[in-house]
Amino acid sequence: MKKITKVVCVALSLVGILAAGAACGQTEAEEPPKEEKVLMIGDSLFDLWKPDCYTALEGAKNLTNIAVGGTNSIYWTKGVKLVKIEDPTEIVISIGTNNIADLRQTGKEAAEGEFGIQQMLQTLHENCPDAYIYLLTVNICGETIRWEMREEIRTCNALMREYCAKYDWVEIVETEYAFYDDDDYTQKPNPDYFVADYLHFSARGYIVLKGILREALGLDSQ
Repeated sequence: MKKITKVVCVALSLVGILAAGAACGQTEAEEPPKEEKVLMIGDSLFDLWKPDCYTALEGAKNLTNIAVGGTNSIYWTKGVKLVKIEDPTEIVISIGTNNIADLRQTGKEAAEGEFGIQQMLQTLHENCPDAYIYLLTVNICGETIRWEMREEIRTCNALMREYCAKYDWVEIVETEYAFYDDDDYTQKPNPDYFVADYLHFSARGYIVLKGILREALGLDSQ
């Protein structure tokens, strides 16, 4: 909904500008519209999907996946030039699980700390101001460290929901409980959606992710 509102506001602004120019008898050469480009960044959940994401997300304009396994928000904040050079109009991000499990950050630190996810988003927006950003919440999985830190994951997700709700250039894509087949979140999610490490997605898990992202990006409504 935020993305639609943003597009409408931009369209109305352009109408006003064109009308003002016409009233003054001025004519200017129209700039060609910016080419659409969907960019995927983040950790191994996207990195390992590189062979199949282009087919799964067919319809996403000029889709490019530059995710790097093992990365966290620090990597993408400091490496923002990797994103800027791609000049995306939409950025889809899978990040945060390695902040919590590998860096042992609390949920608050992962979300709000120095080089946390919030700072990463601000840096991306400052460098790619025309890009609309989709941030996946960190999904609950059964891998030992992440399962033991699931409350930190929930805290991080809650803080990021609050943060993203403040802005019209970013929105949350819910994946926190996406890999459960029921509402019993006191237990681990369905292992069928994961490979043996209970962290990375199996083919069935990527089918779930495909459905979530196609809906978020509006690919089936085009």
